[in-house]
Amino acid sequence: MKAFSFFFFLLIPFIAISQDFPTDAKVLQDVKNYHTKIATAKVQNEWKLEREAGYNFSNMAKRVVAATTVKENGVSKNIIGLAIYVRGGAGEKWNFSRYFVTSSETVGLTALTEAQIKEQTLELLRTNPGQVMVNYSDIAWVYDITLPEGLKSETDRTGDLIYKASIEYEQKFISSYPFEGGLRRFKSPLEIYVRQKDGALKVAVAVLGYSESIKETLMTEKQYNAIPVLGTKPFDALFGPQGPSLPGANNKSSENGSTNKAADQKSGPEQKSAPEKKGLKFPKVKINGF
Repeated sequence: MKAFSFFFFLLIPFIAISQDFPTDAKVLQDVKNYHTKIATAKVQNEWKLEREAGYNFSNMAKRVVAATTVKENGVSKNIIGLAIYVRGGAGEKWNFSRYFVTSSETVGLTALTEAQIKEQTLELLRTNPGQVMVNYSDIAWVYDITLPEGLKSETDRTGDLIYKASIEYEQKFISSYPFEGGLRRFKSPLEIYVRQKDGALKVAVAVLGYSESIKETLMTEKQYNAIPVLGTKPFDALFGPQGPSLPGANNKSSENGSTNKAADQKSGPEQKSAPEKKGLKFPKVKINGF
């Protein structure tokens, strides 16, 4: 028992030194110096210790700090972040490293309506389709963009508002040679990012998610090559509920995977048969009275 008491007594100075965290006032000052646009801030929760790989002691301490940024043109942000401190040894002083923002909310801007979000996303497809679809040169048609969850959104640490949407479109594909290809129809998830720009909220970019095709239309190589894609025609010529025009497409052939090449082939010139040859007739000759 005496040995245990003596051992614990030896640990007291070590514990006191290792938990010598910066004061709340020091944390707030460090955060404001780091993030120069913060107007007000306050610490939240308790310190959290972490040990990074390669250390045998807790070399990192984190404290939650909530803050509000300075108003610019009547707009500010409410942010939540972590004041991060590090040290090189178990008994050394904590040194401020950075203020890492984990979430952000813009205050003072008029929210976009569902119609505005959809129209601004379509405008991106008109002017810069690569901001919505990376491989837009394969997109033959866009049917529509919808927001199944309406105006429900999430906010990431940058302050972007993220809306869950869906986009339905036709994409050209080639599966093998000799030629086998056509169009695949998709209804894929789309994340639309809205952020502050020029004093207003605007759609900045959209991220296309993965999905399986819901329909496949096979066609001949000639039909395939005749289908235009985004970038080769104005967007509005390749947008709408009616879908793409398939010149000379044979729907029945597309369904069973076969291709009808008869329409692409022309019969050759009519061949005339050669005249029938007749045998030669010789006169009868009598020999020795026969």
